Amino acid sequence: MKYFVVMTAALFAFSCNTEAKFNPPDNYVTNSQVEAMRQISMYDQDKDGRLDVEEFDKKKGAKVTRDTRRQIRRAKKEGTYQEPSEQFKTIDTDQDGYVTYQELETYIRNQTRKTKGKIEYY
Repeated sequence: MKYFVVMTAALFAFSCNTEAKFNPPDNYVTNSQVEAMRQISMYDQDKDGRLDVEEFDKKKGAKVTRDTRRQIRRAKKEGTYQEPSEQFKTIDTDQDGYVTYQELETYIRNQTRKTKGKIEYY
């Protein structure tokens, strides 16, 4: 009986020290991917799958929710807020004048990491 208790305790201690790894399924979609898809589909007027400066600037006229205003205030306080024109220049990493899905998704993921998830993409 004593041997059983010691072995059980040892197995429990071993299992607590191992790190669980998340192996997502093939069809797993992250929050940044969902947000990038939403933004592209919402503002892409010519349906070419990317945003130019005019399409991206439509974000200024979009209906701003209470949560979005809260996120903007928090971003300004944290020093991570960018106006849409500044965001466009930052997101367009290849400087071709268009924001693609991949560029937008990378920007959103980096913003979330930079703020440790406190500030979401707005």
